[in-house]
Amino acid sequence: MAGGVSKEALRTILIQAMCAAKSVRVQLDHLLQLRRRLQQRIHGDDDDADVVQEVAAGLFKVYYLGLEYASRYLRSVFNIAMENGNHACLADLDFALALIPHEQLYDVLLAQRLPSRPTTHAHAFARIEAALHAVKLPEEHHLPRCIELLLGVRPPNVTGEPLLFRGVPGYSDDPLAAAHELLAKNGFPNPATAAAAPAQAPSSIDLDHALTYLHRACSLANLAIKHIDLAVAVFSTSFDPKELADNAQTAEKFCFIPEE
Repeated sequence: MAGGVSKEALRTILIQAMCAAKSVRVQLDHLLQLRRRLQQRIHGDDDDADVVQEVAAGLFKVYYLGLEYASRYLRSVFNIAMENGNHACLADLDFALALIPHEQLYDVLLAQRLPSRPTTHAHAFARIEAALHAVKLPEEHHLPRCIELLLGVRPPNVTGEPLLFRGVPGYSDDPLAAAHELLAKNGFPNPATAAAAPAQAPSSIDLDHALTYLHRACSLANLAIKHIDLAVAVFSTSFDPKELADNAQTAEKFCFIPEE
């Protein structure tokens, strides 16, 4: 692997990516079940408030536990590469994604143009980066907002540590500062100097609007799975069939899926 990363390090990267794929798949299944439950509540005659509470509680578990663990697996892919001196893995990353407002980032991720058939490790890492954003966006925005529209109360945010810029030569260790530096080097103004956005009005309960956010969360989780699968396919080319089977068994055995 480019940058002097050993095959053992690549094996660890592959296992982490496999764990991320499994983790996101489980959470997508939960999201689809909760979406079906909410649709039945909206379009049926049942006006039971307990159903809304049930959906909100399920969504909280998905974003606060499930998607957070999935994002940790994805971030660890970059950690392992950087710890092994592979700065080349950053060649095709789009650091400016970290600065796009949540409501705009959804459309950007869906329209993002990456090689349809990634063939290099740099392409694979770009897919992992896209998957990380596709996981973090519903975790930090769509699902908390959905719950807020279901209950009228904003749930707590996940306080994860962004790690994509840590240890990158020529950039600050702080991810937001590093992203600003990257934009400045390419002639873009610092977003920090822009006028502050107006404060949001207090939330009211709106089940239909909540369902829209849930639809988007499902779409992003599905997108993340596709990105991860493509990255796994590229990383897998460095291993023979027996090694791949062993890696898959290891990922299956040690992947942590929080259910409660």
